[in-house]
Amino acid sequence: MNSSVDAAPRSYDRTQIVLHWLLAVMIFGLYAVGLTVDLFDKPVRPFIINLHAVFGLALLALVALRLFWRTTHKAPPYPDSMGPWFRRAAAAGHGLLYLLMVFIPLLGLGAFFRRGKPLDFGVLQIPSPLEADRDIAHQITEIHGLLANILIALVVLHVLVALYHQFVLRDDLLARMRLR
Repeated sequence: MNSSVDAAPRSYDRTQIVLHWLLAVMIFGLYAVGLTVDLFDKPVRPFIINLHAVFGLALLALVALRLFWRTTHKAPPYPDSMGPWFRRAAAAGHGLLYLLMVFIPLLGLGAFFRRGKPLDFGVLQIPSPLEADRDIAHQITEIHGLLANILIALVVLHVLVALYHQFVLRDDLLARMRLR
């Protein structure tokens, strides 16, 4: 067997890198819209909320693509300087990030449909498959927002750990996710 073919790559492939950064931008954008939706004039809010839901669905699709791609393409190894505890912590952190990136949009869509509104793509509308119930929609929205706050806190921690690796440990961990 040729060891160069079986060897783990030194960085993620271009598709994984693009999906990583696209998802990061989308998560922060969706979070910002979620935080500021009440600042928009009342007549515009339904449009903004619908747009938030459409982009949340797009994020969910991209996360599914990223998970599929990740299972079919090898990840680069962690730096040798990372011990087993740090590797397990990194794996757990990434697992939690993925779990939240799937669960939060699903909750958001559940809340959206519990309002009884169709999801409007402009040329296509998907009617709500759920019976309208504003109380349940509100409760789901609260959980959606709480989990979004947790996701953002984890993303910030993810960034801080990456920067720690880059500038304190100097193990060039960021090279794994850098576009070339």
